[in-house]
Amino acid sequence: MSKLLVTLFVAILTCSCHKQITNSFTQKSERERFIAEKTHFIDSVFQYLPEIRNEKKYQSAFWASELMLRKSKSDSSNLNYALAHFDDYSVRFKQSLLQHIFTLYPFAFKSHVDSLLQLESDNKRFALMANYLIRRDSSKLDMIKSLMNKKFSNWNENPILKAFSDGLLPVQRLTKLQLDDLYTFRKKSNEVSFFVFINKNRDIPGYLIVQNRNGKILTEKGDTLKFRLLARSVTNMPEYITNGNTPQGVYSIQGFSVSDNVFIGKSPTVISTLPFETLLADFSFGKMNGDWTLDKYNQFYPESWKNYVPKNKAFYAGKAGRGEIILHGTTIDTDFYKTQNYYPFTPSLGCLCLLERWNNDGSLIESEQLRLVKTLKKNRITRALMYVIEL
Repeated sequence: MSKLLVTLFVAILTCSCHKQITNSFTQKSERERFIAEKTHFIDSVFQYLPEIRNEKKYQSAFWASELMLRKSKSDSSNLNYALAHFDDYSVRFKQSLLQHIFTLYPFAFKSHVDSLLQLESDNKRFALMANYLIRRDSSKLDMIKSLMNKKFSNWNENPILKAFSDGLLPVQRLTKLQLDDLYTFRKKSNEVSFFVFINKNRDIPGYLIVQNRNGKILTEKGDTLKFRLLARSVTNMPEYITNGNTPQGVYSIQGFSVSDNVFIGKSPTVISTLPFETLLADFSFGKMNGDWTLDKYNQFYPESWKNYVPKNKAFYAGKAGRGEIILHGTTIDTDFYKTQNYYPFTPSLGCLCLLERWNNDGSLIESEQLRLVKTLKKNRITRALMYVIEL
């Protein structure tokens, strides 16, 4: 990071640390206005059947419905129609439609999706349809494997289908020895490391810890310093699909920013990049060069991790084109998720979303994001490697 950016970042932090943070978007009146506007918009769109002429409006209505986890009374008939006329739509609408049913109707359209899968030739849509079918019905697995081999002769070279196939392997459990190996391996690098521990059930929040350049885990009052976060996308789609859950694996922390996204808010964000999202030399802070390969990706891990397949999700997600998976706060109305197990956390579209809570008057109650950023400032940390680990 340049000296100018460091100076700018410190200035932002100094301002953030000494002022009471408020955000008008989190005021009760603004939340009520937002809900009313989006509800009216969704209902106005869904009163018509989805057609080519209103695809874009439908995609916006799908997004709003997913954000609020709100099902429309018209959804069932409209979605049945859309799935029955699937081939008539654009590529973007097809993906948006599949994301919508994956998010809000995880079991309602299995027969439709089963029929579509037989004809699907796009790798991303095939993987998403396959995941939709096998989430609660593993009896479809052999059929799907056979179909994939038939349709995609080189599926092993496709990052999405390779990641999908890897996800079907028997569950691998990390050992304490492997975790100790990773801590030791990173200590020898003389670089800062973030370790993010998450659950296979992404409804369960995880946490982040920081290992400094000397290999010491940061502590507070004698205990390991932990920052609470959620690695779940609102869609709960697979990690290698755009807008899916946060992929497991290694990321490069490249600096800090302030987002203009109203749903992220004013807390400084921590910028992380996936493999392929940036050059290998930049990702590794000049320690490695050349093109990305799985062998080079494995060099970010100790030898005991080489055959641990789940860590490769970040590699394949980046190769498939995912990006902009950052660490950030949130101004999203937590009431949308009161019935969810992860409440009061709010899900994202694949980022690591740290807990933030707001008063009805728009003032900040607590922020794990600001606590993290202040800790990084105190310890003069501006770059690191980040390991997302599913336990």
